[in-house]
Amino acid sequence: MVNKISNKQSWLNLINIDSVYSSDKQRQAFSLFTMIAISIVVISILIFLNYDVYSPILTSALIAVNVTIICSMFYFIKTGKLETVALICMSIVFILCIVLTYTGGKENTALYWLMFYPVVTFSSLGVRLGTWLGLTLLLCCIAILYGPNFGQVVYGDIEKTRFIASFTLVYIFSFIGEFFRYRSHMAIADITLEQKQDAYTDQLTGIANRRFITSHFLKLVDSRPNEYLPFSLLLLDLDHFKRLNDTYGHDFGDIVLIEFTKILESQFPTSAVKARYGGEEFVVILPKETSANAVDIANRFREHVAAQVLLAEDKLQISLTCSIGVVQVDKVGDYNSALKQADEYLYNAKALGRNKVVSTKD
Repeated sequence: MVNKISNKQSWLNLINIDSVYSSDKQRQAFSLFTMIAISIVVISILIFLNYDVYSPILTSALIAVNVTIICSMFYFIKTGKLETVALICMSIVFILCIVLTYTGGKENTALYWLMFYPVVTFSSLGVRLGTWLGLTLLLCCIAILYGPNFGQVVYGDIEKTRFIASFTLVYIFSFIGEFFRYRSHMAIADITLEQKQDAYTDQLTGIANRRFITSHFLKLVDSRPNEYLPFSLLLLDLDHFKRLNDTYGHDFGDIVLIEFTKILESQFPTSAVKARYGGEEFVVILPKETSANAVDIANRFREHVAAQVLLAEDKLQISLTCSIGVVQVDKVGDYNSALKQADEYLYNAKALGRNKVVSTKD
């Protein structure tokens, strides 16, 4: 069972499931840009074939929609802001739908083009915005079709009733589909995040394990070097831990590791990444910290550990000490070689009598 320790969440918050969310963004983008591509082609054809039939209001609206959609595509290519582009496009199409309903299009067939709107809106904008835009369009259409005469085209009663009924059904089922798709997606995301956090957690101490550093943290540093580099790598090892295990048993050894982990959490800043690398060996990474400063931090930690006392059987007091190797990492690609160097410094610290800090400046 994972032991609960203070500030544990600080490293867990670094774990992300971007791949899960990016797949959903890809779905939204594919839906939106499929609609955009079809709209540009269809609208261009309609303008070309019917410019002399459509009312000037409708023709102007169609041209404005095409221009705006094309500009939005270039804006997306430049900024990558999918939600902003989707909202702009669907708002423009919303206005076009109002104009279509008002003018009737060619031979009063405009209402047929409105049926796609709820599907694309929910797919590209999600439940909340899709609900409001779709419902607003429905209410506006009802006002145009059944409200006072504002100069709009006249539709037959059966045609109006069938359109409202059909549009409402499309809207309702689009909402149901997107609502439960979103809930399923979030449930999968939660499960994925929980599994990923569990895979990166040391089950005895509750802090990160070696896999978190090599499989996740280094990738995070590589993607955000300005936030982490250079960082200092501290390799820590409890002195005489095997003797403690052999003398007092493995259960007491586990208690020592848990208590040592608590000291790690309390003495190093929350921005530091602490991980159990195996056995009694731990790694601490200090982002944006040079080795010179890291040595001072490591020595303060070493002295704090040496001042601690644990109670073994028969209330026997046990003192702990640790040895530490410190290396500065300037590039992610240097991590493995830096870890080997830190291991050599750790070995030197043991050879010097333990309870020592050894680094590049020594």
